[in-house]
Amino acid sequence: MQPTPTTQRFKILDVLRGFALLGVLIANMAYHSGYWFLSPEKQQNLAHYELGEGLLWLIHFVTEGKFYSIFSLLFGIGFGLQLQRAMAQNSAFTGRFSRRLLILICIGLTHAFLLYVGDILVTYAVLGFVLILFRNCNDNNLLRLVFILPLLPVLQYGISWYMAQVSDASGEVAGMDMFEQIVLTYQSGTFLEIIQTNIFGTFFGRYPDLIFTGRLFKVFAMFLLGYYIAKNRWFANLDTRKVQLKKILIWCAVIGIPCNLIMAYMMTTGAYYTMAPTGIIEPMVYAYGVPALGICYACGIALLYLKPKWQKRLNILAPFGRMALTNYLTQSLLCGIIFEGYGFGLFAQLGPIYFTLIGLGILLLQIGWSHWWLSRFQFGPAEWLWRSLTYMKIQPMKINTFPQHIVNN
Repeated sequence: MQPTPTTQRFKILDVLRGFALLGVLIANMAYHSGYWFLSPEKQQNLAHYELGEGLLWLIHFVTEGKFYSIFSLLFGIGFGLQLQRAMAQNSAFTGRFSRRLLILICIGLTHAFLLYVGDILVTYAVLGFVLILFRNCNDNNLLRLVFILPLLPVLQYGISWYMAQVSDASGEVAGMDMFEQIVLTYQSGTFLEIIQTNIFGTFFGRYPDLIFTGRLFKVFAMFLLGYYIAKNRWFANLDTRKVQLKKILIWCAVIGIPCNLIMAYMMTTGAYYTMAPTGIIEPMVYAYGVPALGICYACGIALLYLKPKWQKRLNILAPFGRMALTNYLTQSLLCGIIFEGYGFGLFAQLGPIYFTLIGLGILLLQIGWSHWWLSRFQFGPAEWLWRSLTYMKIQPMKINTFPQHIVNN
C-alpha cells in the first residue's frame, strides 16, 4: 500500500487542523510560560495582573478543551480515511496503522521528556489502538458512545469528590514548595535537570491528571465522532451538507456558549482540583459544553469555507495544518528557548498579556515558515519522518518527486 499523495488531500481538513493548532498553543501558553505554577500571590505581583486575569478568563472560555476536541475529531477522520483507502485497495490496515501509532508514542515520549510535559501525542497513540477495535462498529453504536463517554468523567469526579469529603482531605493537590522547586528548575536549571523534571512530571503529574480529569473518555468520544464523519464522507461534499451544518452550529452554540461561560468562571475559582463542594459543576458543564463549542467552531469554519472569498483567506492555514506535527513540536521547542533555563529563562515571570502576545508571534512565524517550507517540500520534517518509518521506506521529500504511477493511483 502506497502513502496518500498530497494531490488527494482534502484541504478543508488541513484548514481545520491549522485552525485547531492556533487554539492549542494559546491554550497551552499558561503552562509553557510557567504562569500556571505560580501561587495566586505571585501572580498578583506580575505586571497588569487584573487585565491579564480578564484575558485569561477569555482564553478559558474560547480555547479550553475546544481545540484539542477538534484535533481529536480530525484524528478520528484520519483513521477512517486510512481504513477506507486500505479496504479499497484490499490491503492490510491494522499492522501498518499500529506501527504508525507505535512511532507516534516514541515521538510523544521524546517530546514530553525533552520539551513539554503536557504532550498529547502519547494519549492519542494509546487511544488509537483502542480505536482499531471499533473499526467495525456501526453508525448507531458510534453515536451512542459519543454521547455516553463524556458523562463518565462526571461520574468519576463525583466518586472522587465523595471520597474526598468522607476522608476529610485537605484539598491540596500539591504543596507550593514543590511548585516553587519546579519553577526554579525551569528558570535556571541545566538541560539535564529540566529533562529529569519533565520525566518526573510526565509520569507523576501529566498522566495522573489525564486519568483524574477523565480526558481519555473525552478524547475517545471525539475519535469516534471523527470516525463516524469519515465513514459518511461529510467533509467531501460540503455544499450538500450546508443546511445540516447550520443546524448543528446553532444547536452547539446554544449548548456550548452558556456551559463554557460557567466553566470559564469555575476555572478561576480552583474548586475543581481542591474538591470544593462546587467543584463538580466544572465536569458537568464540560461534558457536552466543551465539545459542543468545538464542533460549533468546526462547522463555522466549514460554512465559511464554502464562500469563495473566505476559502481563499482560510487556505492561509492549510500549509500550517499540513505540518501540524512539526509545528506542534516546534511550538514546544520555541517556548522552551524563550521560557526555560537553557534559553532566556523567562519561566513564571510573565503574565497572560505578555505570554499570549508571544504565542501569537510564534503562530505568525510558523504560518509563514509553513508556506515557505511546503512551497519546496512535500511534507514537514516530522511528517516526513513519521511517514518514512510507517512505510519502512524513505519517502520522497521534494515537490514533484512522486513517481507518475503513484500520482495517478
